[in-house]
Amino acid sequence: MHEPIDPAGDPSGAGGADPTGATTAPEASRPPEGAAPAETAAGRGADRRSGGTRLTDETVQRQLRHFATEFLVWVTPTGELAGATEFNTLGYESDERAGRHIAELIHPDDLPRVFDIIERARVTTGFEESVLARARHKDGSWHLFDAKVYDAHLRSDLHGAVLRVRDVTEEHNARVNEESDDGVSRFLSLAEMLPQGILSADARGWVAFCNDAAQQIFDLPADLVLGHGWERAVHEEDRPDVADAMGQVVRTGETQQVVFRIVAGQATRWAHAKFVPLVARDTVTGWIATVEDITERRAAESELAHQATHDALTGLPNRTLLEDRLAQARGRLRRDSTSITVVFVDLDEFKEVNDTLGHRAGDQVLAEVAQRLRHIMRDVDTVARLGGDEFVALCESLPAEEAATVVERIQDALTVPLLVEGTRVQVGASIGVAATSDPACDMTDLLAMADQSMYREKADRKKLGG
Repeated sequence: MHEPIDPAGDPSGAGGADPTGATTAPEASRPPEGAAPAETAAGRGADRRSGGTRLTDETVQRQLRHFATEFLVWVTPTGELAGATEFNTLGYESDERAGRHIAELIHPDDLPRVFDIIERARVTTGFEESVLARARHKDGSWHLFDAKVYDAHLRSDLHGAVLRVRDVTEEHNARVNEESDDGVSRFLSLAEMLPQGILSADARGWVAFCNDAAQQIFDLPADLVLGHGWERAVHEEDRPDVADAMGQVVRTGETQQVVFRIVAGQATRWAHAKFVPLVARDTVTGWIATVEDITERRAAESELAHQATHDALTGLPNRTLLEDRLAQARGRLRRDSTSITVVFVDLDEFKEVNDTLGHRAGDQVLAEVAQRLRHIMRDVDTVARLGGDEFVALCESLPAEEAATVVERIQDALTVPLLVEGTRVQVGASIGVAATSDPACDMTDLLAMADQSMYREKADRKKLGG
């Protein structure tokens, strides 16, 4: 017959019993002589220790919140954030959340769906539905949340909607990368070695991967690049073009390219992005983009373009750019302008300056004349140097009676002596004018007519001995 086991005893039989029948503890388990009595289970639970330091229940709860991914939010029928559980993964304190409208935090692309589901929760008894949406973290980055929306009155006296929100950003990013095929995965592994910025996103444009080069180009840490954070660095005027390229690559499955500006502090840089679709089972599941900083290249191209269309000595437009401006003016003649006026200026006595003072002095005279002409003409006018000592002013919608005034102002400005290397230099000018209101007029002919008018004026002055 088996004897019952004493619950306080040793079921292993390792303990002994004294002659009176009392159970004794095994030698190894007995507390040393003089030791304090062992703690009760309740005592052990209350005396939580970490590294020898006793932790209060409040401290433990606060530490455990770091592992939480869910929080509750109460949204009033008007969309106001009226309350939330103490923990939330958006980083806002309670006083920072109070009174804010939910539209201030939700991504604009997701707002319609969020508003719709909250409105249905408000008017539907017992409502319960989930929605996936992006919300802005206090640090400015976008986090992805899975929110279960309830009719607030279902289990409380509150009105509006209660959202049980879970941060699924990391899960989503991991899933995007896992769903990429082997070739793309290998590409992402190599991306860190590339000098170009690399972004990988799902079909909604949610960036799940960026390499170090992308962080440097956007001047943002990784957590602010991911999601839609990188888009905040794009110049406001260029965001529609970037958004269109991202949308087109998903809708059409075709590679898209876009050039845009990046704003970092007070600096603005230029970037070029190429979006390549990711396709799985004939469906575009996202895209990979290469981003290249083209600031220096664009500056070099701009400088080359400027050199090709401007006079190196004076900085004025050259003949090539003047002819382009004339063609544009002709195109506007029928719509906006009433006339096109060309003023042709040829310097007098300039050859003598070159012969007596040298070409360096002649260059200084040309540069000074260019400045005076720019100062005289309107901002909308074009002042160009054709070459040598010939200049042309192109004026649109200049009344006929004002053309004569312009000629007088040019003459007056050029009669003022120039100081060149300590020497006073006097130059004059022969000026010819031609104008048209005919959209069919050939601009080359108009320029030639102004040139002929200038030569007639020069000949007339010589006849008069002036």
